[in-house]
Amino acid sequence: MSDIILKGGKDGFSVIFSDLANYDSAFKELKELIMQQNVKSTNENDDVISFTIKTGNRLLTDEQKQKITEFFEKYPQLELKDIESNVEAKNVVEELLDKNKTNVESGIVRSGQKLDYNGDLIFLGTLHRDAQICATGSIYVLGQVDGVIQAGYPDNTNAIIFGNLKDVDQIRIADVVEIVTDDNKSDFDNGKFAFIDDLHAISVDDLQNYKDRMNDLRKRTG
Repeated sequence: MSDIILKGGKDGFSVIFSDLANYDSAFKELKELIMQQNVKSTNENDDVISFTIKTGNRLLTDEQKQKITEFFEKYPQLELKDIESNVEAKNVVEELLDKNKTNVESGIVRSGQKLDYNGDLIFLGTLHRDAQICATGSIYVLGQVDGVIQAGYPDNTNAIIFGNLKDVDQIRIADVVEIVTDDNKSDFDNGKFAFIDDLHAISVDDLQNYKDRMNDLRKRTG
C-alpha cells in the first residue's frame, strides 16, 4: 500500500500523506514521485508544476517541513505551494485560545499600577486615577473606572470598549487615544460603546446601534 496519494487539480497537484504511514517511508516515496515529475518537466519553457503537501491529522515537525522544502528547491520546474495539516501545533492552539479568552477582574487597581490581559476583559473592579488596565481584545466596564483603559493593544483596531467611561482619564484603542474631559465626558455615559471609525479615530455610539456598527466594521475589514 502506498504511503502517499497524488491527486491532480486545476491549481496543481496535491500529495496526501497517509496518517498511518511511517514518515521516512512517505518522504522517500515523495522524493521518488517528485523526481519522476521532474524528468517529465525538463524543458525550461514548460509551465511550473505546483504541489501542495497535505498531511491530514499528522503534524510535521519544523525539521521535517524544512527537509521537504529543501528537496523541492532542487527542482526549479516544481513548486511547493504549501504544507497543510488538519491539526495545529499545541503552542499555536494555546496562543489562539489565550488571545480569544475572556478575563474577569474584580479587584482594585491602584494609582501607578498597570494590569495587562490577553483576550477580552470584563472589569468589575475599581480603577483608580493614574492606574491602567490594558487588554489585547475588547473591554467591558461594569465597575468604577477613573484611570486609563486600553483595548486592542497593540494594533487590534476591531476592539471595542463598553460601559460607563465618563470618569476615565483617557481611553485607548490600538494606537488611538481619546482624552475624556469635562467637555466630552457626557459622550461616555453608560449604555455607550467606543470603537475606531473609518477615519481611524475613536467614536462613541449607543449600544442599540452596536449590531449595525459591527456589520459596517466587517464590511470594512473584509
